[in-house]
Amino acid sequence: MHTHSVVSDGELTEEELFRHASEEGLDGFAITDHFPYPIFPLTSAGIDWATSHRAISLQLKIIENLRSRYSYPTILAGAEVEYIEGLDLLEHWLQDLDLDFVLGGVHLLDRWAIDWSEKEFLKGTNYFGSFESAFERYFNAVAAFAESGIVDSIAHIDLVKKFNSAERYFDERSGWYRILVERCLQRVANAKVAIEVSTAGLRKPVGALYPSGWILKKAKELGIQVTIGTDVHKKDEKVGSDLYMAEKALLEAGYDEYLVFRGRKPEKVRLV
Repeated sequence: MHTHSVVSDGELTEEELFRHASEEGLDGFAITDHFPYPIFPLTSAGIDWATSHRAISLQLKIIENLRSRYSYPTILAGAEVEYIEGLDLLEHWLQDLDLDFVLGGVHLLDRWAIDWSEKEFLKGTNYFGSFESAFERYFNAVAAFAESGIVDSIAHIDLVKKFNSAERYFDERSGWYRILVERCLQRVANAKVAIEVSTAGLRKPVGALYPSGWILKKAKELGIQVTIGTDVHKKDEKVGSDLYMAEKALLEAGYDEYLVFRGRKPEKVRLV
């Protein structure tokens, strides 16, 4: 439920994604390019990875054409929408797009480009005074996104750990971090929005799934449902990269199902 094409910052066309998914034996996949463009506010990182309303509209026609030519695997039309403080404006931009699935991602807060590079990540302490203050802003934004009613699932909920290999910058066992995460999860649970189990972190410096196992177990305790994504961008990445790792983590956390969305409606898929 999370892939990117050349419409935003991916390297594969929609048809190439389809072909790869078919060759890998997947039952289906969702194309979820970054939206909207331009990202506001622009940062010193020069971010240009999102796309326009017009481009997404044209992509929907391409997906419809693929569906008319091929019945399998299933192609779902989605978008990974970026958190902006004017969420009512974002909702307005989305309202005439006939999407199956809307994934919510928080990559930018003010001028802080959370996952653009390690250098940009470290600027969070300059902008907000400390990692604790920066992460409080981040997890509050994630929770607000869930509460907005705009998104079906939250992408890579603990994205802030991307550059935290060997916990070099913060300890996930710290009381302050756990409090921020658990408060966020409670708000997500109350909003009845899913969270994503993403294999992308395995290909990042942290070398781990998003979210961490303890977060996934807490989400299960709170009754939060899940979607699964690989966040594939590159030609040399599999559309279904490391899905077996996501399945393993879900089973260990007590899940026996996950969600896919069609026409913004959730459908349950059994793991076992």
